[in-house]
Amino acid sequence: MKKGKAERITLWIVFVLFFFYAISLVLPLIWTFINSFKTNRDFFDDIWGLPKKFLTENYVSAFKLKVGRTNLAGMFLNSFILVVGCTAASIFVSTLCAYVVSKFKFRGRQVIYTVAIATMLIPTVGTLTATYKLMVTTGLYNTYLGIIIMSSGGFGMNFILIYGYFKSISWAYAESAMIDGASDFRVFWQIMLPQIKPALIAVSIISAINYWNDYFTPYMYLRAHPTVAVGLQSIVNMMTAQSDWPKLFAAMIISIIPVMALFIVFQKTIMENTVAGGLKG
Repeated sequence: MKKGKAERITLWIVFVLFFFYAISLVLPLIWTFINSFKTNRDFFDDIWGLPKKFLTENYVSAFKLKVGRTNLAGMFLNSFILVVGCTAASIFVSTLCAYVVSKFKFRGRQVIYTVAIATMLIPTVGTLTATYKLMVTTGLYNTYLGIIIMSSGGFGMNFILIYGYFKSISWAYAESAMIDGASDFRVFWQIMLPQIKPALIAVSIISAINYWNDYFTPYMYLRAHPTVAVGLQSIVNMMTAQSDWPKLFAAMIISIIPVMALFIVFQKTIMENTVAGGLKG
């Protein structure tokens, strides 16, 4: 009886802590959204009040904000190119490696698995100088291709989740197909890959969100083509100097719409398959 009461108290404490944590995340977003509809004067008159008039022109003006020659729409395009390219490259390499390591026995298999996990422990700044010099030397600096190629090597978490799913799949179907004359590629493409489709969707969405929010990589290696994350920081500096906060808030709200939409639509798939993949691994 005492144990049950203690558990309930613990659960309530955890609930309260998470509630306040959630509030601390949601309130700034709501505050930013409300103030994005104000005039600059209304904002400084009362930063906590509701707009006297909801000014949608701030959102139109936000798309005209520029970093160099690139406006917000151009930044969205740059981010979209990187998100699609980097996600595809990362998932492709992760899936191939996870399949081979999980289903085939060969010397050095454990080494590959260990290296894949070790890549998660190496800080980005630790390889900054070498990566920068390599990008410049190969002519890939300031190109989309350079970052896409670089993203295919950092596949730690994707590899682990996909590896866990492959390990949980029976090899009997593949053996039957091989007896019937199916090639290794056909077994992979037509038999094994469809069985981990939910996991691939979840991992792809998580990767896409991470690449969309990535500031450091495009800032260091793609200065000529600012993404939303990089451009927004420059806009913050510019709007701070001009004290035009509502227009800045509108740009911030616009920038988070794609990732919020992705998460809201696929949140069930993400939660179910990332947890399941981690447990199976």
